Amino acid sequence: MGPPAPMRNMLHSYGRQALLVSFAAAVASTAVFYFGYVQRRHDKYEEFFKNYDPYARMKEICASNKGYMHTCPQELAKFYEEKGKPIADL
Repeated sequence: MGPPAPMRNMLHSYGRQALLVSFAAAVASTAVFYFGYVQRRHDKYEEFFKNYDPYARMKEICASNKGYMHTCPQELAKFYEEKGKPIADL
């Protein structure tokens, strides 16, 4: 029996190789994206919210009296007075 023909199963071997290379590239790019982008952002958010006090920030925003946040107690009181609804003292 002679040596195998060089053209036999060439398409299958190149296809198998292309699938393995594409799978490896997909796994590598997913890992790079996760550890290079997603994990960094997650860590920054964790660090930010570890020290963040939303109530202090709300007081700071409402104290600036710019009137751009309608949920501040002073702004709500003004809206209620304009509509003629009774309000309690602040």
